[in-house]
Amino acid sequence: MPLNRLVDSGVPFQPDVQQTTLGLDVLSRYVTNTWDEAVNNGGAPFHAIVIGGGMFGAYCATQIFRRGASNGLRVLVLDAGPFVVGTHLQNLPRLGLFEPQPLLPSADPGVARSLVWGMPWRSNVAWVGQAYCVGGKSLYWGGWCPRLLASDLSAWPPSVAAYLSAHYSTLEQQTGVDVRTDFIQGHLYTLLSARASALLGGALANLDAVEEPPLAVQGDPPAAGLFSFDKFSSVTLLVDAAREAANQADSQRRLFVVPNAHVARLQASGGAVTGVQVSVNGSMRTLPVSSQTSVVLALGTIESTRMALASFPRSSNAAQELMGRNLMGHVRIDTYARIRRTALDPSNSLPAVLQTAALLLRGSTPQGVFHIQVTASADPGGNSDALLFTMIPDIDQLGGILASQQDGWISLALRGSSQMFGDATTSVPNGSGRWLNLSPFESDEFGVPRAYVQMITSTQEDALANAMENTMLSFLQQLAGGNPADLQVLSTTRNGLGTTYHEAGTLWMGTTPTTSVTDTNGRFHHIANAYCADQSLFVTVGSVNPTLTGLTLARKVSEAVVARATGAPPPP
Repeated sequence: MPLNRLVDSGVPFQPDVQQTTLGLDVLSRYVTNTWDEAVNNGGAPFHAIVIGGGMFGAYCATQIFRRGASNGLRVLVLDAGPFVVGTHLQNLPRLGLFEPQPLLPSADPGVARSLVWGMPWRSNVAWVGQAYCVGGKSLYWGGWCPRLLASDLSAWPPSVAAYLSAHYSTLEQQTGVDVRTDFIQGHLYTLLSARASALLGGALANLDAVEEPPLAVQGDPPAAGLFSFDKFSSVTLLVDAAREAANQADSQRRLFVVPNAHVARLQASGGAVTGVQVSVNGSMRTLPVSSQTSVVLALGTIESTRMALASFPRSSNAAQELMGRNLMGHVRIDTYARIRRTALDPSNSLPAVLQTAALLLRGSTPQGVFHIQVTASADPGGNSDALLFTMIPDIDQLGGILASQQDGWISLALRGSSQMFGDATTSVPNGSGRWLNLSPFESDEFGVPRAYVQMITSTQEDALANAMENTMLSFLQQLAGGNPADLQVLSTTRNGLGTTYHEAGTLWMGTTPTTSVTDTNGRFHHIANAYCADQSLFVTVGSVNPTLTGLTLARKVSEAVVARATGAPPPP
């Protein structure tokens, strides 16, 4: 059995590595620390405390650590879950870790599913839940990483929109998106791109653009002599920063990552966070926080908003309280199909053995925008993603897989995502919109009210999703040359509203406290030392996956936190 707490194992490993029944806990010991190691080492107070070590928290903490190096800034990351792996799961061969199936929160078993997944909120729809582990959903995410359109950003504060536009390219380079065809290339990609581009302005009136796939995977090395980064996960950046920080004694160390540290609530007084209440291995601790320390919420939209609602002063007048409004997400539709090879490739230009191709299609109607992620391969099982993002370390096995794809049909998967629109003006709760608030009926194991999330779609959003679905089917029909005998639509599924991980907007950014919750650097208007660094900050969500925008905002928040600690001007 694993040891419940870190003690001297009596074996000559330095630093002391716990020996379990089956192995050595090297990764966790070399990357993370205990509570006492982090906060009781005699060092200076932390300049930043980041709550949540997932996609955005891990990136924000790493940026604060690196940007604050010349000023000796110290950073503490608190994550409610354990350390599991130090990279995206798809960079590992067949590990077998997957997210669980969605379920209604009322059916929550109260124990972790698939090792780390919990369901901390309640709702009217089914959800997959929260990944309680260092790295969070950045270990699991799908990897599509497109930009918001200029039209999506038109409602954002101009300074934030300008920052995103100027810095998207930096995050595209970080995630591997900047060279879009170093991972997806070949004959099938070339053919599919040409066939799709020929439909613009013609057969598919709602199709606006065909783009190279913005996949967060680096297939080629970034420079000579370096390994490629593979599929992006923020946990890899956090691991590297933690190992760099470990070169110093604990009292001088500038970055600590403490797992299994569940922040239950923040204490706030006088317009500032004054303490962090944390459950560490079942024992409640309180970490005092000075007004000079910045506290960053990076728990994901629902839990960051719940933490803010449960910890910060709120208006007694629901018509004036903004936190929890403006909830957005996406309507997701998945279609799997097969097209006869001779129909897709009437000139017989494709080789017998094919690899996977991918495209991003952007579309619109008067109701809003949508995009469609297209993947294609000759997988005989009908799953065009079978080899996408898959580590196959055995060259003999890979050869056999590719040889089995000499088939008369091409498999395609179309994953559509259509826009939702936030409502920042209607008070919460209400019976007709999307929102989240604190449940008056149920509290968690720490006595803090759970969040309740209402997810529905409007008539406008339904019409947009229907148009997207029709475009997806028409696209397949056009690729098949209009012959029903050459097209097999295997399934079309409209996914549940709680299954996309794209919820956003409930702590949106703005320039004034009467029309927004946070300022243009993610700081709460009414709390001087509290920031948010996740999708909660979004003003609009467009139709695209939120990762690229979320990471870019987390970078902006990190700049603001460092500026606050050093006395420099914050970003505009």
